[in-house]
Amino acid sequence: MASGEAAEQERGMTIFLDVFRRADKNDDGFISWEEFVSYFADGVMGKEELETLFNEIDTHNTQNIDTGELCTYFSHHLGDFKEIFGNLEDLNKCMTKVLYATAEAYKSADSKGKFVTRFLMREIINQLSALQRPIEAASDTLDDQAREERADVVPLAAEDLKKSDQRAIIPGRIVRRTKRQVSSQSTASDGASPAVNAQVERLASLLDRLETKVNFDNFRDEEVIHGEDQLVLLVQREFVLKEDQTEQFRALLRSYVDVTQGFRGCLNISVRDLRATHTFSLYEMWASEVEYIQNCDSAATKTLVEKSADMLVKPETVHSMKIPATWWKGQV
Repeated sequence: MASGEAAEQERGMTIFLDVFRRADKNDDGFISWEEFVSYFADGVMGKEELETLFNEIDTHNTQNIDTGELCTYFSHHLGDFKEIFGNLEDLNKCMTKVLYATAEAYKSADSKGKFVTRFLMREIINQLSALQRPIEAASDTLDDQAREERADVVPLAAEDLKKSDQRAIIPGRIVRRTKRQVSSQSTASDGASPAVNAQVERLASLLDRLETKVNFDNFRDEEVIHGEDQLVLLVQREFVLKEDQTEQFRALLRSYVDVTQGFRGCLNISVRDLRATHTFSLYEMWASEVEYIQNCDSAATKTLVEKSADMLVKPETVHSMKIPATWWKGQV
């Protein structure tokens, strides 16, 4: 494990800790074969090739991949991408720091200062988007070329998985690419008819629901398992804002979400903005109650609670419930 730990400490390798967290759907600290396929299958590699890759990464021969094995493998294959991943890691840390500072300074700034802040935030988005577009185009081109060159290879399908009773698994990269293309079409269709834009938005919304929904399908036929059932925790936090505090709270909440979604045990965070009532509903899905409680003691949570206190019409309300983990379909 020493080599894995060393890899995790190298600049740029924390990105792959986040990759591991997203691939580890049940948050047990290991990536199983099914989880590996769900996240890494790209619609090009065949089953035998993916199994060979899985076994190559699984140097401990446990039929599971741990963080050390994943980081060690990719640390040996970064090549020219190593500097890019290091810069991404630095940018992530810098953005988190700046967002917290901005949330604090914005509320006391004058109108010109607030204008400059909003402009700078939009320009950061523009610059990042400008960097993202050629990378997406290059990535899509490589995918298309791979499919043409390997037309004789049958990609791994869901029914090929060892556990035939598992829920259908769509290769994660395919879903992520589809969502990205829909998002790009939405951005590029500003001049299109309202009907076309509405259809694009409906499709994007459908993909979001399919990707992260809670599964209530066929619940009457679910097998009853004797013994302890694995549960996940759904938490709803509601904030009712003073009318003039909405934008300040939005920036504060965005900073909280950016930090918290990287915490271990956090499966998903979603926000609903009910503008008519100046209400924000925050939905958090946690792998366990223990990890949720640990998050309650985090600096991000304390900052949100302390800085939002004077922005609220009434104290924050919190509701929670546990649901079977088998109902939860995490990110793909």
